[in-house]
Amino acid sequence: MVTLTAPDGSRVEINAADVIRARRTVSGERDDENGNAQTRIDWAITQLVVERIDEVAPVIKQALPSFTCLTTTDGSKIWFDALKVSGPLPVTPSQKQNGVRSSIRLMGYRQYVTETPEEVRAVLRQAGGPPEV
Repeated sequence: MVTLTAPDGSRVEINAADVIRARRTVSGERDDENGNAQTRIDWAITQLVVERIDEVAPVIKQALPSFTCLTTTDGSKIWFDALKVSGPLPVTPSQKQNGVRSSIRLMGYRQYVTETPEEVRAVLRQAGGPPEV
């Protein structure tokens, strides 16, 4: 279990083995109640914590070796369990905007990333994931 801090200051325990994704929070997730949340962690539930993603990711990775990351179009890192994604997936010319060069399927959604398909494949392999294409 990983112990982190909820926006209200309480301690929360997260089973790192169940983490699917972690990323920085976006504006809609930092409302009045969660104003100081810095990281969103998707596992059995969605958990917001005040620790930054660059603090959270190494702690989860220590307990989940297949936890790795790719880069989103805004330059931030999205961390995920390489065993729970599909990819790399090809992108069409019209999808190649804002630096998009490849994508993965994560949590039922397509995640566009700036890495090339070859780089995505290498990241997934290094983390023990199943590159498909």
